[in-house]
Amino acid sequence: MKKFSIEQQDKDLIGTSAFIRYHLFFDRAPQHILRVEMEIDKITHETITLVMPAWMPGSYKIREMVAHQGNVVITTNDGKLLQWHWTSKNRIEVQLYGATSIRLSYTYFANERGVRTSHVNRFHAYLMPVACLMYAEGREDEIHHLYFHHNRTNWKTLTSSLSPVKSNFEEDEPIILGALNYDIVADSPIDIGNHSVRKFDVFGKKHELAIMGNQDVDIEWLANEVKRIVEVECAFWGDLPYDRYIFMLLVGEGQRGGLEHARCNVSAVEPSAFSDKATAQGMLTLLVHEYFHTWNIKRIRPNELGPFDYSKENYSRMLWLAEGVTSYYDDYLTYRCGFLSKDEYLQTISQQHLARLERVPGRFAMSVRDSSYLAWVKLYSLSPDMNNRFPSYYLKGGIIAMMLDLYIIAQSNGTKRLEDGMKMLWELYKTRPEHGVTEEEVITAIEFATGIKVRSILFDWLDGTTELPYNEIFAPFGLTWGVKKEVQDTDTFGDGRFFASKNKSVFIGLSLKEEQGKVLVREVEDGTPAEVAGLGIDDEILCVNTKRVSSVNSFQQLISAVGAGNTALITALCDGTLYETTVIPKEVVNKSLMYVQDISNDQRRLLNFWLSLM
Repeated sequence: MKKFSIEQQDKDLIGTSAFIRYHLFFDRAPQHILRVEMEIDKITHETITLVMPAWMPGSYKIREMVAHQGNVVITTNDGKLLQWHWTSKNRIEVQLYGATSIRLSYTYFANERGVRTSHVNRFHAYLMPVACLMYAEGREDEIHHLYFHHNRTNWKTLTSSLSPVKSNFEEDEPIILGALNYDIVADSPIDIGNHSVRKFDVFGKKHELAIMGNQDVDIEWLANEVKRIVEVECAFWGDLPYDRYIFMLLVGEGQRGGLEHARCNVSAVEPSAFSDKATAQGMLTLLVHEYFHTWNIKRIRPNELGPFDYSKENYSRMLWLAEGVTSYYDDYLTYRCGFLSKDEYLQTISQQHLARLERVPGRFAMSVRDSSYLAWVKLYSLSPDMNNRFPSYYLKGGIIAMMLDLYIIAQSNGTKRLEDGMKMLWELYKTRPEHGVTEEEVITAIEFATGIKVRSILFDWLDGTTELPYNEIFAPFGLTWGVKKEVQDTDTFGDGRFFASKNKSVFIGLSLKEEQGKVLVREVEDGTPAEVAGLGIDDEILCVNTKRVSSVNSFQQLISAVGAGNTALITALCDGTLYETTVIPKEVVNKSLMYVQDISNDQRRLLNFWLSLM
């Protein structure tokens, strides 16, 4: 079985040599072209197989990275052409005819910005190695070196968690970085250009914050906030599992998301994250989330997720642990960092988690463990019908993790937390870093660390498709999830002048979009008035009660004016054919996580234990 390790310190690569070397050239950067030359020595077989990965760890979808590769040429090191052929869409078999060294060269078109993709232009190069660097099958466990042939006068800064192979490089030589194996190469994104970097130490470990993109943002402020994240998460886990770590942040319009790595993470945000409070809090929560993965998924990982098969799906039913638990703790640790107040944290649980899941009919159609297993074809598909069929293991998994934490706190009478079980899993990893964990080992660790039996109730939640028992879990903490009483707006003020009351919000169960001057149905929720009325995805909405719909906002105003329980006539187009139907809006039911009246001392004590800042 292939060895597996993602642990590396910079000192491990100093003075090393490598029989597998990548030379990266940027002379065609204005055309978004990366040129790759891969040298492989000490070949002992008659053939060698070269593979371009088809997916990347942390993003469970076959992505066909080989589609951007071109101009493949394979020779001996002295330039003699070798025969080779494709054996599948991303695998090459090379006939060696006695050669013991080869050189593979190809181009890679890198023109997509994001945390999972590569982007090269005249001003910078961001490389995701797993998306653009082939590997030699059967030799993944060897040391790999990467040579960077770029103009260091124009591009002054190179940021990567790969390790330098010597202390200093002359101006006229390429920078050489290395990895102990291909898994570490694949897991180490690279940015070269003139981006801003700030460095700081926490508990003797080196940290960097790199801002990628051409936005002018307050890096000093963010560096201080990131330092706080490191301190809080170190206190959570007990130690830092690396010698050096990088927070890489892509700032640009339309950018979002993140991807974890063993010694760095890459996150992407809009520029407004530095000017709007709520967006800034969202950015900090994202950074907390990706950094938490340093322990939970990169190291505490399901058995199926390391060693990897980069050529096909690696199925796991345990993404509830990898992403669900992390999704619970990202908001919770954002609160511990002081980026959210107590009320803001409870409001986040209420609106960003519980209320969002209420709008996912798919929670009744599929379990969290099955949604994890089918992530490869479900999570990233963005089907307009997805919410009706598929509950995200991020969203529902995070709620289940919160409920598990509250259950442990209540059952232990405020002496134990889920956190204790996570720390035990971390200690288990340190005793056998080459191994992942099974669900059985996760349950055993939690039960041993907390003294609370959780197996039955946890699997009921993970395998179930019925509504989760929120209030049963919230009750010991003096909280309840339910309908919040609406305060009636007065229709007079001052000298008693009358003003028309606003129409109450109504619900019909669809979302709309505007395209080329048309108002189109984007989604229809199962079991809602829109579904009963027969409205369909991509239908064009023309009129409500014969009044023209000109925008999404005008539709909302017209349907609200109808009122709950009344009938509206909808005129629409389906595939170019006119039809009419009727819809009966429902009154919007606003649920909220609230304190119970007359909260008891015991309830307040457990609530304070849960929300203590440690």
